Amino acid sequence: MRAPGVFDTLSGLLAEQAGFEAVFLSGSALAWSHLGRPDIGLMSASETATILARLCDRIGIPVLVDADSGFGNAIQVARTVRQFEAAGAAAIQIEDQAEIKSPGAPLGRPLISLGAMVGKLKAAQDARRHDDTLISARTDAASSLGFDDALRRAVAYAEAGADLIFVESLAEPDQVQRLVDELGGVRPLVHNILAGGTSPLTSAAAAREAGFSLVLFPGAVIQATAHAGQTALQALAAGVPFAGPTLDRSALNAAIEGPAFLAAAAGYAG
Repeated sequence: MRAPGVFDTLSGLLAEQAGFEAVFLSGSALAWSHLGRPDIGLMSASETATILARLCDRIGIPVLVDADSGFGNAIQVARTVRQFEAAGAAAIQIEDQAEIKSPGAPLGRPLISLGAMVGKLKAAQDARRHDDTLISARTDAASSLGFDDALRRAVAYAEAGADLIFVESLAEPDQVQRLVDELGGVRPLVHNILAGGTSPLTSAAAAREAGFSLVLFPGAVIQATAHAGQTALQALAAGVPFAGPTLDRSALNAAIEGPAFLAAAAGYAG
């Protein structure tokens, strides 16, 4: 399955209309679009839950939501899971990065202990009200401790009951093979595809062939949106009519199914 990263209701609706079977509410995309800041843990659980609820109310396909580190310790993770599940999440991704980033290296990836992450995963499972709400465990250990530690953590997270396993920052074909050999038959595996990323797998087809069940494209939509918006605004600021590809007002209204919505609303008129 493929899931593009989305950041609001419109991007999620367009993804559904494009034929995707699921979407990923990306933490990075939320930070970029809603705060205009890097993804360093500035979004709160309540802010994310509000955006998630609007998205799930509008679309009918499953939403995997990025819960970062769970927004706190294991008890807070339990509360986050209940919030996100109530908002409509089909799956909730929790990572083993430390919640608080160092001011000197906010883009670093310091980790919590393996034991602390296992505790978070157990709390997440105990908190969910529906067994079909999936808990995805992400490890960033490959970036800071090396792949061997990342694989060790991934195995532990699977043993702790995580429904999906995501090892971030795979960089070599051998790492992909070792991960799939170790866990491919145990849990569905998640893979990230990023422009300029380190993975040797650069397409959904290649990832599926390698043994991954879910392929995320977290940055594709927000990056394309930002580029198009920047181009249009620079043209307008320069006094040049914007002639790039665009949806006119009628086409945009059609994309959000405005005519059908308004027709239904008219049926309630007194």
